[in-house]
Amino acid sequence: MKNDLGLELREQEKIIRVVNHHLIVIVPHVVISFLILILNFFLMYYLFIQGWWGAVLFFAIVLSVLFYMVRLVFLYKKNKFVITNQRIIDFEQVGFFEKFINEFTYAKVDKASAVVKGIGGALFKYGNLKLNLIEDLGPFELYKVPRPIELQELINSQLATSEEKKGIEPSAEPVSLVMAEINMLGRSEKIQIYKKLKAELLAEKQKNEF
Repeated sequence: MKNDLGLELREQEKIIRVVNHHLIVIVPHVVISFLILILNFFLMYYLFIQGWWGAVLFFAIVLSVLFYMVRLVFLYKKNKFVITNQRIIDFEQVGFFEKFINEFTYAKVDKASAVVKGIGGALFKYGNLKLNLIEDLGPFELYKVPRPIELQELINSQLATSEEKKGIEPSAEPVSLVMAEINMLGRSEKIQIYKKLKAELLAEKQKNEF
């Protein structure tokens, strides 16, 4: 059953935190929109004495700014990521009718790291949050989120708890990486690897017997 976020939770899954981007991402847009409206009303008398086209231009600017603000607030509320006790889900809304969802179970995440840059980030407590994935070369990055260091600690604590419950050993991670590489090879190459491993294991066994 889906909840208010439109997210279907798994068995025994609980939402820990829902995180929107920091307000800093929309503040410049709001300020510019407000200045455009102020300028438009300042020129209202001049536009109206120009005739019908001046009135049309005035109301067109007002409607355009209002539409832009509605779209801005809509995207701000829809772009978020959710931290549960089993996974991390990123909702990326790029338009009224277009969105992308990225989902990462804790088994796929190596660690989370926070990046806070500049005076603005330190003063207003926002920054980027990177998820270092086990099988991907580059991290998945969440931009301009509030209190990234706190979120980093929260996710890393969930990673530790998840590994303890599943009994995942750190030594198992290289095996998964090697198997992922082997699966990309052809049949003949897999046979060669099998023969070499078999020979090495047999030699190691004989060595241990003496």
